[in-house]
Amino acid sequence: MNIHIKSILASLMFSLLLYSKTMGINLVILSLVTITLVLLEHKGQKETIKYALAYLFTALMVFLDPTNFKIFIHALAFLIYIGKTIAPKNSLYLSWFIGLTNMVLASIHQLNSSLKKEGHKSTTLSSKTILKALSITIGLIILFSLLYQKSNPVFRSLISAINFDFLSFPWLLFTVFGYFIFLHILRPYYPETLITLDTEQDNSLKRSTPSFSLEQSKKLAEEYTLGSIIFIALNGLLFIFLITDFIYLIDANTSTNSEYSKSVHQGVYALLLSIICAIAIILYFFRGDLNFYTKSQNIKILCYSWIAMNLILILFTWYKNYMYVVTLGLTYKRIGVFVYLLCILAGLCTTYLKVSKTKSFIYLIRSNVAVIFAVLFVSATIPWDKSITYYNLKNIENVDIQYLIDLGDTNSIQLKKYSEEKKETAFEASITTKYSRFIQQEKEKSWQEYSIYSLIYH
Repeated sequence: MNIHIKSILASLMFSLLLYSKTMGINLVILSLVTITLVLLEHKGQKETIKYALAYLFTALMVFLDPTNFKIFIHALAFLIYIGKTIAPKNSLYLSWFIGLTNMVLASIHQLNSSLKKEGHKSTTLSSKTILKALSITIGLIILFSLLYQKSNPVFRSLISAINFDFLSFPWLLFTVFGYFIFLHILRPYYPETLITLDTEQDNSLKRSTPSFSLEQSKKLAEEYTLGSIIFIALNGLLFIFLITDFIYLIDANTSTNSEYSKSVHQGVYALLLSIICAIAIILYFFRGDLNFYTKSQNIKILCYSWIAMNLILILFTWYKNYMYVVTLGLTYKRIGVFVYLLCILAGLCTTYLKVSKTKSFIYLIRSNVAVIFAVLFVSATIPWDKSITYYNLKNIENVDIQYLIDLGDTNSIQLKKYSEEKKETAFEASITTKYSRFIQQEKEKSWQEYSIYSLIYH
């Protein structure tokens, strides 16, 4: 079947499922349609199956817990999947970028190519003929339907029963948008230069020459001395900071809520600055031949000790945030601190591997981007609003009910049950309003918008 015909049919499905609709089972259906089209168009691409499953999985997570965060993760998975179908063996960060740019540049690239290639004229003519035939056919069907309904009351009632209220200029634009999306999926833009450049990048550093000249050895000795002094100073500073931080942690008189909050945020800022400095300095000193210098093991030990102390700093900050949660409960910001600390931990581990295994800068980029994407996908499996509500109601004595009310609607049932059990009069009206609105919205959803809650309350 012609690619334009496939794109038109897919765009009509796209409009039927998504136009003026909230996200739910429509994303699952659309994901299945997209994966089927891609697999039929790119036969034999076994490398992309796992990314197709990840893309479908995020759609299922939206169906189970339709939140904006999970819709964002689903869109991210879509771009990665499309990028992988174009260049299966490229880095994850490049796959995302290729998927993103392909949604914009594919048509421009195809138009430019068609103008340059004379051999493409017959294909273009064939496509235009099919599109012309479809347009004329649809026009004639509409014309003769109007004529036939005047002479046949049964046929007139049949035509009248068909609802065309959805036809509008915004719907047309939305459908055209869907057409271009699927056209770009089926006939993608292949950024050969970027793909080749990424393929040529090695994860490991290589020695510039078999043996260093006298001048090279002198330069490396200077870098070694400078690096040693810097790492000794930074190790000393971080060691003093860790001692003072430990004293703070064991001082029960300073464990007020406001001080914990301030300490947690300051610890995160310190970690951020520390990691940026660590990566920048380590990348500078271990960018090339210093890795193969005879005395490089000494400066590597200083680097390892600095990384180790940063790990202790992560542990201290994690404990502060944990105590903050125990005292005041879970919030998105406090969860964000834990996630951020996890990413920092991964960054330090990959930095250690970069130095110990003589890895390149591109290795750091590839590995850390992969970790970030992995964390995002795993976090998409957790119903955060319901989890926050469950933990706070069960473990916190003075719960911030207003914060829980301000969360998404998926915790409405939990709050309603809590209000009935605890006789919560202060927020009873707000909780009841939220619960009633949630149930009403789920009952009024069309089949395209169904989530797991819609199936329960319909």
